[in-house]
Amino acid sequence: MSFAVVDFETTGILPSYHHRVVEIGVTHVEDDDTISLRWETLINPERDLGPQRIHGIHAADVLDAPTFSDVAAEFAELLQGRVFAAHNASFDLRFLQAEFERAGYWLDGGTPHACTMTLGSRFGLGGSSSLSHACTSYGIDVGHAHSAGADSFAAARLLAAFHDESNTQPEWLDYWQRAAESGRASSYPTGRRTGVAVKVRSDVGAPPVSFLERISMDAERPLVEGAGAQYVALLDRCLIDGLISVSEGAQLAEVATELRLTRTAVDEIHRDYFVELESRAWADGVLTEDERVTLRAVGAMLGLDDEAVAAAVDDIAPAAGGNQSESGFELSPGDIVVLTGEMLRERSAWEADLRELGLVPHPSVTKKVKLVIAADPDSLSGKAKKARDYGIPIVGERWLEELLSSRTGARSTS
Repeated sequence: MSFAVVDFETTGILPSYHHRVVEIGVTHVEDDDTISLRWETLINPERDLGPQRIHGIHAADVLDAPTFSDVAAEFAELLQGRVFAAHNASFDLRFLQAEFERAGYWLDGGTPHACTMTLGSRFGLGGSSSLSHACTSYGIDVGHAHSAGADSFAAARLLAAFHDESNTQPEWLDYWQRAAESGRASSYPTGRRTGVAVKVRSDVGAPPVSFLERISMDAERPLVEGAGAQYVALLDRCLIDGLISVSEGAQLAEVATELRLTRTAVDEIHRDYFVELESRAWADGVLTEDERVTLRAVGAMLGLDDEAVAAAVDDIAPAAGGNQSESGFELSPGDIVVLTGEMLRERSAWEADLRELGLVPHPSVTKKVKLVIAADPDSLSGKAKKARDYGIPIVGERWLEELLSSRTGARSTS
């Protein structure tokens, strides 16, 4: 018996609806029921990530992950000469077929396979037992559920337990023999490895490298005319929601390079910008705790030292005068906004709330759109990509919640 037990995390359930794989896990099970290999990688699906609350993967996690095409040859090598196995194998086989075809590989639709969910019915677990229930019945720790690596490993241990329990029973000998033979005879597409490194979940979670590290420390160079104002305009758009996402950080670093701004120049711009943010926060004569939290977070994102941040969040208002301008962004009745991604609330509910504020929800991104609100600020959806191309700000769902709360509160006190 030689199996490659596979698990896919995906953006949805139907490849025919352009759902894609976002993570692959592979575990090898040998004839003696031992685990001989574990392999996993996140995948950049080049589209929105779908139900992130289920698989727990964020767009920032996969921005630098390989695409399926990048790892297709290596993945196929891991399947070669083995029986494909999975829990609910029909689901994973659909994505296996679709992803290989999209990557330009031909794959025979009659892939030999074993399904631990189907096998479970013959071991008294029922015909549609979940992986978690089946593993619990056999004392197997699933680990991080809905992680492709953990689920693949759990399903592999379950398969080994089924084999160990039945391999001496006459009625099972033929099944396992046929499985071994089909594995040896199965063939998967071959190709040349790209050399692109895999990215696993354990690499996720560490704070991303600041975008400031991408800005040159070289000696001063002739600046593009109006460089500082152009950079501040982008910075203002990025900080509408008080967050510089990974994608926005990359944009800021790229623009700084195009404008010939050095790290020293950018640091100075950030200091001046932060002083202005403090003045905006004090415009009503009060610095609230929420405003202090925002200032601390923005100060950290801009790479400011602790002393500058502490001075901004103390109880002393800045001196009057100076360059105190309002933020260049504000939503007004009639503005067009676009929603993208699978949000925590129904899209129709958000759209109804937006209309109540006089805003105009729109199904697609055009140059007339004022703002895109995404389930994930680093969204890889087509709408988010077009918004970045047009220079349209993108904010997260939490920002929309805060906007509605503030507008509702203002109406209730008027």
